[in-house]
Amino acid sequence: MRKSLLILVLMMLLPYELSPAFGMPNITKEYKKANKLFASGNYQDALPVYKQVLEALPEDIPLSDIYTRLGDSYFNLGNYKNALEAYRGALRDQRRSERAATQYWIGFCTFLLGRYAEAEWELLKIPELYPASGMLVNTAYYWAGRSAERMGKRDKASQYYKKAGGNGKSTQGRFAMKRAEAAKGTSAEAQAPKPK
Repeated sequence: MRKSLLILVLMMLLPYELSPAFGMPNITKEYKKANKLFASGNYQDALPVYKQVLEALPEDIPLSDIYTRLGDSYFNLGNYKNALEAYRGALRDQRRSERAATQYWIGFCTFLLGRYAEAEWELLKIPELYPASGMLVNTAYYWAGRSAERMGKRDKASQYYKKAGGNGKSTQGRFAMKRAEAAKGTSAEAQAPKPK
């Protein structure tokens, strides 16, 4: 009788011991903890908690949200290479309505890494794939212009700045239009013969 009771108790507890959640912290609680650390500017402390949550593959937290938070943490720490990888991970699982912002961060990280041709290409995906994403389209054109300018493609930069400037009525629009003229002027100066 005693042996049967022991076997019954062991059989009842066995599924809990084999469960991956057994003995692990509540992942949702850990995610909230990481978000609090992030919100208070403790990006370095938030990173390992986000990684722990990501490894647990929670069903109640979208993976794209975790990857985005990882990317934001790395970005705020100036680690653009890891931020870029995290943002690319986020893009795979995101809803379409969230992709334009993530695509912008992918392009901006490549710009900050000095990979200007890649940055131009990544940033131009925003107006192409997400044309209704408002200011992100203008901002993407602006940074595509900066990328083109860094590569010495002044005419292309001027075109991007003009697109970023829109109607030129906002402060940002006027600034972009000035950049367009400056890039165009530099291009004309480079082609004009120099006085002797």
